[in-house]
Amino acid sequence: MEEDIVQYLLKDNVAVNTGPNGKEFFLDQAENEFNSGNLLNSIYYQVRSLYQASQERYFLMEVAPHESEYKENTPSLAEKLYSEMSECEKEDFKSNQFMQFVYEGISKQKQSNTDDKTQKTTCNFLQNITNPLEGVQKIEQICQEMPKEWTILQLCKGPRTETTVSVYPQIHELDASIYLTVLRHARSAEYPTPICLRFTGPEQKELFRKYGNIANQFRQCINVDPKVYNTKESKKLYWDMLNELDQYIAQVLKELKNFFFPWSFLFTGQPYMNPSPEATALMTRQKQAFASVDDFCNEQRWAVQERVLLSLTAMNVDALSELEIHAICALLTSNEREQSNAAKLLLKLQNAPAAASAEGNAADDDNNALPKPSLHHYPIILIVDERLDHFFWEEINTKQEFCRVSSLPSLWRLHSIYGTHIHRGYLPVHITDGGCLLNPDNNLPKTETRMRSFFEYWLPHWRRKVGQKPTQDELLKDFFKRSCYVYAGHGSGLQYINGKHIARQEMNCVVFLFGCDSSRLHSNGLYSELVGSHLYYHAAKCPTLVGTVMPGLDANMDGVATEILSRWIAPKSDNVHAWQCIEENSWLKEGVIKPYKSGLPTYIDTPCYQQGSLCAILARIHQRSFETRHYNTVPYVCRGLPVWNCDVQPLPH
Repeated sequence: MEEDIVQYLLKDNVAVNTGPNGKEFFLDQAENEFNSGNLLNSIYYQVRSLYQASQERYFLMEVAPHESEYKENTPSLAEKLYSEMSECEKEDFKSNQFMQFVYEGISKQKQSNTDDKTQKTTCNFLQNITNPLEGVQKIEQICQEMPKEWTILQLCKGPRTETTVSVYPQIHELDASIYLTVLRHARSAEYPTPICLRFTGPEQKELFRKYGNIANQFRQCINVDPKVYNTKESKKLYWDMLNELDQYIAQVLKELKNFFFPWSFLFTGQPYMNPSPEATALMTRQKQAFASVDDFCNEQRWAVQERVLLSLTAMNVDALSELEIHAICALLTSNEREQSNAAKLLLKLQNAPAAASAEGNAADDDNNALPKPSLHHYPIILIVDERLDHFFWEEINTKQEFCRVSSLPSLWRLHSIYGTHIHRGYLPVHITDGGCLLNPDNNLPKTETRMRSFFEYWLPHWRRKVGQKPTQDELLKDFFKRSCYVYAGHGSGLQYINGKHIARQEMNCVVFLFGCDSSRLHSNGLYSELVGSHLYYHAAKCPTLVGTVMPGLDANMDGVATEILSRWIAPKSDNVHAWQCIEENSWLKEGVIKPYKSGLPTYIDTPCYQQGSLCAILARIHQRSFETRHYNTVPYVCRGLPVWNCDVQPLPH
C-alpha cells in the first residue's frame, strides 16, 4: 500500500500539488531509506521533498519550440475536431457561422502558440522519475552542468509527524535530524555521486528551541514604549537586555557549529588565488594531496564516499585541529589501523611546506617585495529546507561566501537562465542605474534622512522615491526595470505590490530589501508551505536578492545597508570619500555627511575599498568587521546566484 502511495506521489506533479503532506511523506521515505543504508535513495527523496507548489506555480522554464512537447506536424484541436466530423456535419459546418467562429478562434490560438519563440515548462527535472537511482543519476547530471567552481550543499530537516498538526512557530521549534548532502565539490568531475551525512544527538532539541525563539526574543527587547524608557535607569536596562541577547546569539552560533563537529569544514568552498607563483603552488599542492589520498584509498579499498570525504578533509587540512582530524578518521572507518594511517596522512599533509614556499620565492627575502596574494574561496550554494531557513548558516564559516536557494530545481532554473553568462563561478553584472524606495510609509523619519543623504552623496543619479507610497505601475515599469533596486522601509515592500504580480515579470535587477524580516519565510495557515518575498523575485528571474531573516534596529540596519551598497556599487563621482571615512555620529543623528577628519583620501585613492563579489561583502558583515553586535549582523542573507559587479573589480582570472 505504501509503495503504491509513493508511486502515485512521484507521477507528474501530484506531490507538489499535495502540499506539505506530500513533503512530509517524502521525508519519511528519506529517513527510512537512510536507516536501511540506502543513502542514494534517501538523497533522491530529500531533493523531491524540497520542491513545492509555489516553485511549480511560479518557477517555470522557457524552452525552444523544438525542445518542447509541441510538434509542428501535430494537428490542432480545431483540425482534429474537423477531421472527426461526419460528411453531414461538414456540410452543415459550411453554413454554420457560430461553429465557423469557434473554429477560427481555436485555429488562431494554435497560431499564437506557434509564433511564440519560447514555451513554458516545469523546472522539476525529477518529474515522472519514479526510480530513486534513476533520479540520483539525473541529479548528478544537473549538478555536473553547474559551474565547476561551486560547492553545492543541501540542508534538509528530517520528518516529524507532529508538524502536520502544528502551527508555524511550533514546527520551527520541533527538533529532528539534519541531513547534509554534498551535491557538488572539488572532485565532482571524477566522483559525481552525491554524499549524505546525518547529524543528530541529544543537543538538537535545545538547538531547535533556541533558534526558533531568537527572533521573538529580539522583538521583546526592542518593542518598548519610548515614554517608559526615558530615564537613565530604563535606558540602561534596555541596552543590558540587548547585550544579554547578543551573548545568547553568540553562544547559539557556537552550538550550531559544534553540532556539525567534526564536519563543519564542509562549509568551505574551493580555494583559489589570483595568478601568481603562489597560486600555481596551491594548485600543485592540492593535486598532490588528492593523489596521496587516492593511493591510500586504493590500498585500503575504501569506497567512493570515504575517498571524497578524505579528499575534502585533505583540501582543508590546514584549518583543522588534530582533534578534528582524528575524529574525522574515526567516522570514516571503524578499523583502528586504518584510522591511524589516515590521520598520519592528513597530519603529514598539514605539516607539508606552505604553498607559497613550494615554488621557492626568492623575493621573500626582499623587503620591497610585493605582498603575497591572499587566499580566496569560491562560493557555496546552500540549498536550505524551508524549516531550516531561520538558522544562521552563514555563521558556521564567516570567511566563506554563501548564497541560498530553496531547492535544487529552483537553482537549476536560475542557472538555465544565466548559466551561459556565469564566469569563474560568478554572474557578472554592471550596475549602471538603479532605483531606491525609501520610507514609503512615511513613519521612519530618521531612516529617511540617513538613506536620502547617502543616495544624494553616493548615487545622486539614481531614481528616488522618498516618503511616498509607490504605485504598482511605478514598481513594475520603472524600479524593477533597472539594474538594481533598493528598498528601505518596513518589511519587504510586498505591502505595495502583490507578489503574484512580481512573479509574472521579467527582471534582471539585483534586489536589496532593507527591512525587518524582509526575506524571512512565513506561513499562511496552520500547516502550509512557507512563502517569502525572494520566491516571487526569483520567479521573475531576479538573479540575486539580499534581505534579512529577522527584525533589526533602524539605525543599525541603515549602517549595514550603506556599508554593503558603498562597497559593492561605484559612486557617481570619484571625488567622494570612502564611506568608512564618514563621521558616523553626525550621519546617524542628523544625516550630515562629512569626513571624520581632514586630509583623508578620496574614494578613488582608497585601496581595496570595494569588492566585486556581493557574497564577499555579506561575509564581511558576518565577520563583524564593521558592526560588532551579532543581532545586527546575523540576519543578512544573499539568495540566488553569486553576482560580481564588474564596474568595481575585474572577475578573478
